[in-house]
Amino acid sequence: MAKLSAHGVEIGRIEYIGKVKAYFADGKVLVNYGHGWKVAGKLKAGLTPESAYQNAKDNLARLLSDRPALAEYREFILRLAGIGERWKLVQCLQIMSSDPDGIWSECCDGYCDNVHADFDEISTLCRLYELAVSEGEALRESAIA
Repeated sequence: MAKLSAHGVEIGRIEYIGKVKAYFADGKVLVNYGHGWKVAGKLKAGLTPESAYQNAKDNLARLLSDRPALAEYREFILRLAGIGERWKLVQCLQIMSSDPDGIWSECCDGYCDNVHADFDEISTLCRLYELAVSEGEALRESAIA
């Protein structure tokens, strides 16, 4: 497990749906998938931490502007759960997105790492996830055609 403070000044963090990336002045990039920080890598020679962070931020903004359903799903899930609990929601959505009751039982009424959400919020999350997946599939199909 990596310590954030061991890498000096933090340039910035980018919060994705299933992970958080942190860029540091020493050129290291740390990632947290919900189970603590780990070193994801070191920046290539010639790339500054500031420019790498800005590139990642711009890429995410471009992706979200091109995919409004994904942006809405991302915004909702980020508000619903922190990264420490979000990993469980993401896994459940990938496995059983058409079963909001099952997701609620596993993620909100389970053994540990519970998300504090009601059934309506989980149902909304499932709907938004399905829309984001459909949007992605439609874009892939149009790129192939």
